[in-house]
Amino acid sequence: MPHIHLETTADLPENAHIPDILEALLSRLAGFETISSPSLKAYHTLRSVWCMGEGAPPGIAHCTVSILEGRPLELRKSISDAMYEVMRTSFRESLDADEVSLTLELRQMDPQTYRK
Repeated sequence: MPHIHLETTADLPENAHIPDILEALLSRLAGFETISSPSLKAYHTLRSVWCMGEGAPPGIAHCTVSILEGRPLELRKSISDAMYEVMRTSFRESLDADEVSLTLELRQMDPQTYRK
């Protein structure tokens, strides 16, 4: 805990740099107060089958950041904004070409039910 789960579609050129992108996301999250660097986990799922709505960019890059609940809203917003900025930087080529739908979700895990 915390977890960073990056999902991308197979059509993105940035897939060649996934280890670097995961490291950038991990490093940025580790810089926040209340985040313990040794407990961070980052992983990637490559989607080879997907479908987009008409008019949408053809590719997807989505990041889910899961942290234990209890942190103030302002801190959660700061984390979300900072992680999204790493995503924007990391997927700049596809964004500039309008080839990716870029999203990020910050989720809170219940400490009463989370196990490690």
